[in-house]
Amino acid sequence: MKSSGIILAGGKSSRMKFNKAFARITSQTAIEIIINKFQAFFSETIIISNNPEEYLYLGLPVFTDVYPRQGPVSGIHSALYHASNETIFLLGCDMPFIEMQVVEYMLQKLGEYDSVVPCIDSQIQPTSAVYHRKCLPLFTSCLENQRLKLTRIFYEEINALLIQEKEIVQFGNPREIFFNVNDPGALNIAREMAGRLIPLESSENQNTW
Repeated sequence: MKSSGIILAGGKSSRMKFNKAFARITSQTAIEIIINKFQAFFSETIIISNNPEEYLYLGLPVFTDVYPRQGPVSGIHSALYHASNETIFLLGCDMPFIEMQVVEYMLQKLGEYDSVVPCIDSQIQPTSAVYHRKCLPLFTSCLENQRLKLTRIFYEEINALLIQEKEIVQFGNPREIFFNVNDPGALNIAREMAGRLIPLESSENQNTW
């Protein structure tokens, strides 16, 4: 099964005061770390951003929202619309510690579901989730009718499988795997975590989804 890795880089980074995608975690930025992981795993890697010129140097396809600037719902919609594959794994650009074994596990769980989404601290994580293209019409309808609250969409409209922390712990600490580098304090923590976590990530994963 071929799948696409999608990096969602549409946030305003208001708490970071600069584009969090370019927060330097090690010798690499957050988005560069994610790209390395995705390109070793997925048959396709693309970026969703309404400021595409900022990402062109990375050499990847960059697509803007089809329905501009309506939050993460428009980002997910654009990802499904532009991906070459029927299934995607969508990840925010500020989550460099994602463990690709978790991603593979989530993809394997998709089956007949529309989406597979992790649940951390009792909160779903829709910007680090698996989606099937069959839910594209739903996101189109939500955008056209201003139904933009993601959690409500998940609990009321999408046939989603929730992956609980007890399933994720076999791959590592869920709070580290899905850690967001979204403010200066989190960036300092991420740099400390990187010494333990980044070297352990294999860049030679031979599974191509």
